[in-house]
Amino acid sequence: MHVVEADFAKLREACDVIDALGLPYVIGGGTAVVLWGRNRRTKDFDIFLNRQEIRPALDALAHAGFQTADTEKRWLYKAWCGDTLIDFIVESRGGIRIDADTMSHARVVKQYGYDFRMMGPEDTLFRKALTLTEGRPDWYDGLSIIDRQRGQLDWAYFLYLAQRNRRRVLSFLLFVQTELHVPPGAPPLQSDNVLYPGDASGPIPDWVVFTLIQQEWLHARRSPRIPFALTYQPRRAA
Repeated sequence: MHVVEADFAKLREACDVIDALGLPYVIGGGTAVVLWGRNRRTKDFDIFLNRQEIRPALDALAHAGFQTADTEKRWLYKAWCGDTLIDFIVESRGGIRIDADTMSHARVVKQYGYDFRMMGPEDTLFRKALTLTEGRPDWYDGLSIIDRQRGQLDWAYFLYLAQRNRRRVLSFLLFVQTELHVPPGAPPLQSDNVLYPGDASGPIPDWVVFTLIQQEWLHARRSPRIPFALTYQPRRAA
């Protein structure tokens, strides 16, 4: 069973129930991958919300005619109506939860005539980078996002997210660099980073990788009295 057009109507019904409660949530997973990266099939929808919101959300969905269930996994809950299955994820691998930054970078998109609040490409990419599990396509999902969103990703925000798991993210980006290449004849792009203003025409600007390497080097040698931290500053409007 794979998600089809009719399933989006049921997803919209579920979102309406959660919206009526005023709970913060975003849609991610395979649905976001199709939007920001590659076109692949997915068997369900993933809604991300925080643990304190899961019980009122499931109770309201049950009242609206959905069947709901807890699972043996503390990070995952389920709701379904007919053949439409929705996974509710309260915590991603690495202990990552949605927060104000996740919500501010979410985007409202239209699918089959319905509006949905989708997880932004940077947050989706970050979660894919952290989820390396045998038999799952997460790193290739992330690779497809970088490939399709060339020149569009907010790398400063992504680096801000990466502070929670620098080594895993750096490993992922180095992997992507071995898989994606600059198209022949592509004009070089000027980096918008003042520290590394060189060529940024590759799938990942060099300064992004250099920054993570630098942070790892500094972290290994930092004094407890002089901690290293990176803050995120949103881009100015052009």
